[in-house]
Amino acid sequence: MKSAIVLFAAGAMILGACANQTPEQKHEVGCMTGTLTGAVIGGLAGSLIGGGVGRTLATSAGAGLGTAVGANLACAK
Repeated sequence: MKSAIVLFAAGAMILGACANQTPEQKHEVGCMTGTLTGAVIGGLAGSLIGGGVGRTLATSAGAGLGTAVGANLACAK
């Protein structure tokens, strides 16, 4: 529960920091956020597959694929 509160607060601070930015800065923040979100979601999805070394490989592959997809979606202009 504490980690959820910390993550929520961190997200609120990141979004609050976007208030007075130029469009280019907002794009950079959005790109970074999308890339990191993709990595986390991909890693979590990969961690649900297999066990032992297979789970580790699936987690790594999921994080890598999530990073690529998140960057592709968030960083396209």
